[in-house]
Amino acid sequence: MKKIWDKLREGYLQEMCQELGWIYRYARRYRGQIALYIALGLLVAGLGLGGSLLSRTLTTAVVGAHRAWGEVAALAAGYVLLGLVALGLSALNSRISTKVNLKIQNEMQADVFRRFLQADWSALQAFHSGDLLSRVTGDVGTVAGSVFGLLPSLVIRLFQFSACLILILWYDPVMALLALLSAPVTLLFSRALMGRMREHQKRVRGANAQLMAFHEEALQNMQAIKAFDLTGRFTAREGEEQARWREASLDFNRFSILTSSLMSLMGQAVSYTCLAWGVYRLWTGYIDLALMVMFLQLAGQLSAGFSALVGLVPGAISATVAARRILAVLDLPREPEVAPTLARRVERMAAAGRGKGLTLRLDRVSFRYAPDRLVLEEVSLLARPGELVALAGASGEGKTTLLRVLLGLIRPQGGTAILQAPGEEDLPVSACTRPLFAYVPQEKAAFSGTIAESLRLLRPDADDQMLEEALRTACAYEFVSRLPQGIHTPLGEQGAGLSEGQNQRLSIARALLRDAPVLLLDEATSALDAETEARVLRNLLTGQGGRTCIVTSHRPTVFAMADRVYQIREGRVEEGPC
Repeated sequence: MKKIWDKLREGYLQEMCQELGWIYRYARRYRGQIALYIALGLLVAGLGLGGSLLSRTLTTAVVGAHRAWGEVAALAAGYVLLGLVALGLSALNSRISTKVNLKIQNEMQADVFRRFLQADWSALQAFHSGDLLSRVTGDVGTVAGSVFGLLPSLVIRLFQFSACLILILWYDPVMALLALLSAPVTLLFSRALMGRMREHQKRVRGANAQLMAFHEEALQNMQAIKAFDLTGRFTAREGEEQARWREASLDFNRFSILTSSLMSLMGQAVSYTCLAWGVYRLWTGYIDLALMVMFLQLAGQLSAGFSALVGLVPGAISATVAARRILAVLDLPREPEVAPTLARRVERMAAAGRGKGLTLRLDRVSFRYAPDRLVLEEVSLLARPGELVALAGASGEGKTTLLRVLLGLIRPQGGTAILQAPGEEDLPVSACTRPLFAYVPQEKAAFSGTIAESLRLLRPDADDQMLEEALRTACAYEFVSRLPQGIHTPLGEQGAGLSEGQNQRLSIARALLRDAPVLLLDEATSALDAETEARVLRNLLTGQGGRTCIVTSHRPTVFAMADRVYQIREGRVEEGPC
């Protein structure tokens, strides 16, 4: 027994205590509401005890030799009034807990979502977006609900249990001992099964996260699923994912039914024992009927209070498992914060490069995603203001990885990458230098809302004239102006309703509004015809004096217009024609 307890104390209980401590850090600012909830809960429990005591007086008045019906009516009215007051207070408590739970849930969701955005990009890639969505919705909801479901409930139930026990002990110690017969067995039982319960919770939540990830992925790729006639295959895969989740849920349900049935069986045995003892005491004349009625009510409340205390264990396990999943995200390494001195350097560099461009130098930069996966090996590259520099190479050779280095999404294991401007100190490339770059990703980066709202994401103060100028530079104004509502036309999810080429040009226009000295285009003109692509690139180079442009592409149009072309092959970069 000692070994079991030591194992629990060193393992599950220690983890649970840490997770519960994190949960209640969110509840500190709501101490007043939580205290009010506990006070009202204690009052409701006290009214229940008062009702039990009043039932004895009422029973005595009814069965007594001298029935005073006025007294009986008054006692009955008081008994009903106690119940109504308890009902009203319970409703008020429910309202308080719901309001605070929602506030805590909103705060927790905001914190988790903010950490998603602040987390190191490489570390975040270990999670599927569907899994992250499951954590920020389902897990956060479970944890927020536990704020009132655990500690306040523990205080209220302990009071109810202790008060009932003291009253029964006062009138009949034997009855109290009988009512507590199941306590040692229940405690040992709960401790022994705590580990299995926690594992079941982890399995169910993991399976649910996988199912959500599958659904999200399928919805994002609906066009491909239909185009390749994969409906049947994805339906079958959904069935497999559902079966995995269903199996985990049913296993947990089977385990819960077994444990709850055993608990209920013990509770019934104790109730019958208490009833038999009460009948025996009534038969021997030791107690009267009124005391018997009170005993049965108190014994029921005692048993219910103890069951409620034991029932907090599964809730605590569910909440702590959910908290552990959230903490796995909150514990991700964060991107470095921008120091004030560095922020001022970036601002000066941006001012120096605006309209004139910046020089970008990479010297012997190396990067690998894993020890056995070298992507960039001693890469050196130069891009001057006003130049169009093209990165060529087969898919998977590292072109996008190189842009991620420039954006500070990943940190190279060797070499240096710096930005230069006349009169300014060289500035190492990092996450802090992102304001100096405008980026158009390879994949579609469309956001819901109107075209104007999407364009203003990078420059909220841009007026319609600035939007029009950016659209003209990106050769997008012609098709936007033909839309029914122009720039105020709503966009569907992921730019639904527009072609790939139109979405690419809108992405370029949005990047231009950032007014950054360095422009990064990752296959951003791949869906355009050669003539439109050439027009866009010419506009980019002439639209803003010395903008530095770096483009990844497979297109001859780009290579023909580029000042320099760097060929990436097997992690190395060579300058020269493709």
